[in-house]
Amino acid sequence: MSTLETLTRAHELLSPWGEGSANPQPNRLDVIVNSKDLFQAVASLKSEQWGYLSAITGLDLGITADAVEALYHFCSGAAVLTLRVPLPRHGGVVPSVHTLLPVADFFERELMEMFGVSVTDILDDRHLFLPDDWPDGVYPLLKDFDPQNGKAIPTTQAPPARGKQGDRFIVPIGPQHPALKEPGHFEFTVEGEIVVHASMRLGYAHRGLEKAVEKRNWTQNLYLLERVCGICSHTHALAYSLGVEQLAGIDAPPRAQAIRELVAGLERLHSHLLWLGVGAHEAGFDTLFMYSWRDRETVMDLLEQLSGNRVNYSANVLGGVKFDISYTQADAIRNGMDFLEERIRHYLDVVTNDSMFLQRTRGIGTMTLEQAEYLGALGPTARASGVLRDVRIEAPYGSYRQYPVSLVMDTAGDLEARFKVRMKELLISCNGIRTIVDNLPESELAIRVPRRIPAGEAISRVEAPRGEVFYFIKSNGTDIPERIKVRTPSLCNWTSVLNQAIGRQLADIPLLIAGMDPCFSCNDRMILVAQKDRQEQPKVWSWEQLRQHGIDYYKQRGNRG
Repeated sequence: MSTLETLTRAHELLSPWGEGSANPQPNRLDVIVNSKDLFQAVASLKSEQWGYLSAITGLDLGITADAVEALYHFCSGAAVLTLRVPLPRHGGVVPSVHTLLPVADFFERELMEMFGVSVTDILDDRHLFLPDDWPDGVYPLLKDFDPQNGKAIPTTQAPPARGKQGDRFIVPIGPQHPALKEPGHFEFTVEGEIVVHASMRLGYAHRGLEKAVEKRNWTQNLYLLERVCGICSHTHALAYSLGVEQLAGIDAPPRAQAIRELVAGLERLHSHLLWLGVGAHEAGFDTLFMYSWRDRETVMDLLEQLSGNRVNYSANVLGGVKFDISYTQADAIRNGMDFLEERIRHYLDVVTNDSMFLQRTRGIGTMTLEQAEYLGALGPTARASGVLRDVRIEAPYGSYRQYPVSLVMDTAGDLEARFKVRMKELLISCNGIRTIVDNLPESELAIRVPRRIPAGEAISRVEAPRGEVFYFIKSNGTDIPERIKVRTPSLCNWTSVLNQAIGRQLADIPLLIAGMDPCFSCNDRMILVAQKDRQEQPKVWSWEQLRQHGIDYYKQRGNRG
């Protein structure tokens, strides 16, 4: 079925509840739905298996309009369907759809605490990102929120339950724990050694990036959003750049697009090798951990040769890329791929044949195809369960039409399958990088992008190492964006991990978490709080103050050296 036919089918399914529709960009359909009809509209899409829920975006239309919108984004191949639900700015109510689509739970909780939209029958109404002592009635993504006026208040909430509860025991993990490389809080209820309930809390490193972008111009935001994640920095910069370029009505030059894909391939190598080491460590296989991280240095050295940075490469500019690839660099990349391919084949053999390793992975955390589809899993986590979902293939962007990648998948759905999929993806990346280096098109590296981006909306989807990254970008025609929504793959995959934990032994949990390759910093999309005296009220710094503090700090540090 073509993309047009897919969208036409969606329009037919929603006709009983649709109150208007539009096509704001190619391959996209927007349908206005009343909040009272939302559940039935989503149920209709679910019953016909039309796509998956990719994100929910809150959109403040401003004090004058006195309205907000809740945008429910569904994707099917290259087609994007958005259900636009108009709501009053204060007191808006929508029904929860988590019973239909469990992945909606985290999206709905974010909508509640960031925009003040009430969600009826929600699974969990506790804060997901904001602190427990966040003031009631203060919603940070409304346009009139001022971070300078934010004040912490003593919490009135009772502390969460811990320890023995009747015949069960609640085991807290995090936010600081040896099994967690970043802060998050999990609670596993166990009967004996078996997990019977699981929940989690994010936000310990929340940086308020979606608010920060509303105070910066389009170019400044490129460097800000690149820092959503240190491992997938290029992916976020690319997703943002593609969305802005779409609004501006331009395409990056062919050579720039090829270099973007090459850097994305190197980033995937870096990410998967890092993950392999973390997963091996959680399985007690520290030899594999050391070897994989040693070989990861090869990728980081190549990225440093190209960009000058091992992390946050700043390859992208709006309209293209910042650097070219010389003949010397091309030879270094080829040699690096030859070395890494040999190593990766060895690692693939290890994760599929080492008997001790297989005891920790084979048959553990199994997620069927039906479960993965139902839970909204993305990336290698989904493809290891047989889900045919990869934006690079379903909705190719940039140069992926000229340099296509092969889909790697498995059907076993267990931890072993997730290791196998990622190792095979590494081999695909090595071959893809060689192809690009050997066939770089001749063109300029960038074209000019206007300072003021034309008014409109754009949705940009890019396949990160962990799965689909989703960006919603709205311009009001000025040099500063109206709204940028960032949805990372980890926010979708957490639902599947918590589901897999039920019925498993507690000892399997660290590896189950690592097997998804979670990224907490991606989820916790900065406000610096400095407290010299713990009795003082925290001081909230503006971005300019934070910048100046950094300048002064490093000046003093340099003087001491």
